[in-house]
Amino acid sequence: MNLFKALQVLNMINEGGVDYQKEYKDYVVAHKERVEEYSTWLLSNCPDLFEGVDVEDFKELIKEHDASKFSEEEFEPYAKKWHLDGIKTPEYEAAWEHHYMNNEHHPEYWDGEDMPLIYILEMICDWGSFSLKSGNMKELSEFYYNKAINDPEKNLSDATKEIIEDIISRIDSVIARDE
Repeated sequence: MNLFKALQVLNMINEGGVDYQKEYKDYVVAHKERVEEYSTWLLSNCPDLFEGVDVEDFKELIKEHDASKFSEEEFEPYAKKWHLDGIKTPEYEAAWEHHYMNNEHHPEYWDGEDMPLIYILEMICDWGSFSLKSGNMKELSEFYYNKAINDPEKNLSDATKEIIEDIISRIDSVIARDE
């Protein structure tokens, strides 16, 4: 989805959207800000993780992170599920499939194939953004080891798991050092 279309959807919501749509829009905007904040933290505190990665390409990925959530295919089903009724409808399922098939930072996109490092790093920033929201910088590690690693839908390859675990280990070391 291009930025112009996303802005059109945002303007429509701002001008006449109902409360749950505004809540969802605000949530997505805040999430994108936290992803960017986490990426800045990661680049500053763990620069060695970016060896072999074009940092400018990475920064561009972060700017475009989750832009599809403002698409016609995703916005309304997500807004209803997360900010209105909590029901997983067929429309929500279709929106989720559209989301992961259009966002390479989701392991579901790769369906068990090895993920390129740049998308693993974007995924780490996505997951790490929830650490910033909760104020618990160890939440990333807890999420991975308690949920993501065993989620059959994620279908992480062994090589991808190994890279993720190395990244999380390095992040946890920085966090422990700074405590």
